Amino acid sequence: MIVNRGFVFWGVALITAGAVALAVQSGAIDGETARGAWRFWPVVLIAIGVAVIAARTPFALVATLLAALVAGGLAGTLVAGWPDGLGIGCGGEPTEVVSDDGSFGDAAADVELRLNCGEVDVSTATGSGWSVEARHGPDAQPTIAGDDGSLRVVADDGGFFGFTDSRQEWEVVLPTDVDLDLDLDANAAGARLDLTEGSFTALGVDANAGEVTIDASGAEVDGLSVNANAGSVSITADATTTLAGSVEMNAGSLELCAPEGAVVEVRLDDPNVTFSHDLDERGFSRDGDTWRLGSGTPTVTLEVDGNAANFSYNPDGGCS
Repeated sequence: MIVNRGFVFWGVALITAGAVALAVQSGAIDGETARGAWRFWPVVLIAIGVAVIAARTPFALVATLLAALVAGGLAGTLVAGWPDGLGIGCGGEPTEVVSDDGSFGDAAADVELRLNCGEVDVSTATGSGWSVEARHGPDAQPTIAGDDGSLRVVADDGGFFGFTDSRQEWEVVLPTDVDLDLDLDANAAGARLDLTEGSFTALGVDANAGEVTIDASGAEVDGLSVNANAGSVSITADATTTLAGSVEMNAGSLELCAPEGAVVEVRLDDPNVTFSHDLDERGFSRDGDTWRLGSGTPTVTLEVDGNAANFSYNPDGGCS
């Protein structure tokens, strides 16, 4: 039997991290003890190094389990804060506002949005104009820069792993008359993308510890690429949507909603025991690793890769 040690590492690490975090929260592990454990963080590097060295030996699986337990255990203690007691997370109040607007002079434009901690709402409007209204804390004003072919909105990193005590709340409006390459990087943030009637040559979303909702009603999305960890992703299409791309989920959930009669094709990339789906129950037919609903040319085509994740098609109650 061949064991995928990558899956083993992440599975054991996530289980251990959750168990340790729960133990700290319940008081079974003292908070001061948990913070003190971070003095030994170099052990993580040692354990991973041992796993790499042992990769082609009979001890490969044991070394992988050891590295996963060490990494997961220390990750779980993050709930108690950094060693000196500095809290981590996403807090503060966005008491100040910065805004800007402009227009793309080119037929195509690149849009980059990057934030840690907060919420970002993206919507569309006819024409070639864009606008940004960003609420932020006193020491965390984001940078807004735009020209004929690009728009960049970035919140400076700060604090532990880029988190600050200053929550961001952004409202971004993008034009429907310009072909857009949108790249969103959101950590500990909720992202709501209403892409109605928009044209996207590429849509990249990298989200960690957050919820992502994408409404692609009437939109054309040629190059979707979503990578989400410890969160949820919801995608909604209508009868006029054309969407193609991939979604990679780790420790999270994926929902896809499409209208009755839609032709949908889903390829499940190397599914494993930690990944579940309901495509059988929803009437999809299977050919190898490809699942298909309806006949004709697919209007929605997705390649899905999931670890410790769940994929639902047209869930009861609709998509989030």
